Amino acid sequence: MQLHVFLPLAVLASAVTLPSLSGQPLISRPDPSVHLAHVPLPPALHRPAIPLISRPVPPRNVTNIRCPIIFDGRVPKNLTLTSFDSASTSPYSPSFVKGENTTWASILLLPRIASSRFDEIALHKPLEVTIDKRSIFRAGEKLQLGFRRAGLLLKDDTNDPGTDAADAGVVTFHWSVKQDAARPLNLTHEYMNVWHEQADYKQNQFTFVGGIVLPGDGGLDQRGDKWRVQNAKSEFVFEVSIEYNKWQNFGVQLDYVNNTIKVFYSVGMSPLKVVTHALPNENGGGGQLQIGIAKKPTETQTVVFDGYQEFIPLRGEGQIYGGIFVEKSDGGCTSL
Repeated sequence: MQLHVFLPLAVLASAVTLPSLSGQPLISRPDPSVHLAHVPLPPALHRPAIPLISRPVPPRNVTNIRCPIIFDGRVPKNLTLTSFDSASTSPYSPSFVKGENTTWASILLLPRIASSRFDEIALHKPLEVTIDKRSIFRAGEKLQLGFRRAGLLLKDDTNDPGTDAADAGVVTFHWSVKQDAARPLNLTHEYMNVWHEQADYKQNQFTFVGGIVLPGDGGLDQRGDKWRVQNAKSEFVFEVSIEYNKWQNFGVQLDYVNNTIKVFYSVGMSPLKVVTHALPNENGGGGQLQIGIAKKPTETQTVVFDGYQEFIPLRGEGQIYGGIFVEKSDGGCTSL
């Protein structure tokens, strides 16, 4: 049987050996005639001591965006809710589109959750658009009583055809969505959450909808638990089940030269994948991208001015967004 006894290095340097009962060395005992000060130390022990302190490593600013950005709707970390009511601090229009006599500070929220795929963790944070009983927009002289609506317009996105870079070449519109369990959408209604509306307001080049889509808007079934992307004719070109605990990332690419639409999709932090071919689409007409919530009524004839809307408490329904930006995709460039 071998017994192993571990002694300090300096002691071992001046040790004498005691035999074991079996005749093998058992333990070393220091030789009192040798002073420890006279024992040479190994070179490594002459080096200054290094403190074993764990130092935090700052997060890397890793971006998944690979193409030139036309409009950046990502929310900087230093923005507050009141920042959205000033043109000098908000990436969006402070004026449109929201209920009468409301401010964006009373509509938006800044939820403290993990960032989406295209938000840089050290620079950006998620944004939540909410609706409630106040969310009635006045268009001209008429209140749009059928809708409950709050939609953000990118500040530099102009309406007239050909007046900004998002109206020409190949352009990809990006956004991510996540659900708020405390402010769920009532998916028995149709929700138009992201859309690019033509300058004459007659139709959209594409629409991102959830809930039960009205028959007049292209609805084909009573499935409300899906996200759907519609083309300019309100035809569904892509659909996927709503995830309730994960980010869902979307990209819609409009090719203005060839008049086509293509859709990209992923979940969580996974890269986007192409989920449709380049499909024919009417992309002309200019217009603007809108991000938020437009909750349509049930039991309606005009959609805009009549129909049933149940009572919604203050900030009672919400949609969380992240990674909002528009990029140039000429030459095959797409951020995945």
